[in-house]
Amino acid sequence: MLLHDQQVRLTARERDILLRLTGSDPSYVTTRSQLKAWVDQHLQSLPHDADEIQQIKAVLRRHLPI
Repeated sequence: MLLHDQQVRLTARERDILLRLTGSDPSYVTTRSQLKAWVDQHLQSLPHDADEIQQIKAVLRRHLPI
């Protein structure tokens, strides 16, 4: 992930991982506010998520620069 002030650029690998985890493509995310909105919408732990997926989502929520 590349950051500059309020700008965000996800790498292709990061976009692919987030897409596989959530089913939603974050390629439109270009600002921190868009990233925060995307995280709030798509990285919530769901009841049918496997324990490993819930833990990965929790780590991502904690460490994404929003």
